[in-house]
Amino acid sequence: MSDAKDRIAIVGMAGRFPGAPDVEQFWQLLKGGVEGIRFFTPEELAAAGVPEALLRNPDFVPANG
Repeated sequence: MSDAKDRIAIVGMAGRFPGAPDVEQFWQLLKGGVEGIRFFTPEELAAAGVPEALLRNPDFVPANG
């Protein structure tokens, strides 16, 4: 960019990032190809009291992140 009118500045960023507490850590995950979303095991779902009908629902995704 050679013209000052084309420049922008990012002065802040906030959000919720799977597997990371902040933007910098999220960027490190992305650069490293690390998946921030985790999937629950059947045992974890049972312990959490997730109903069987929900577990059988084809649209249910047992993930967090």
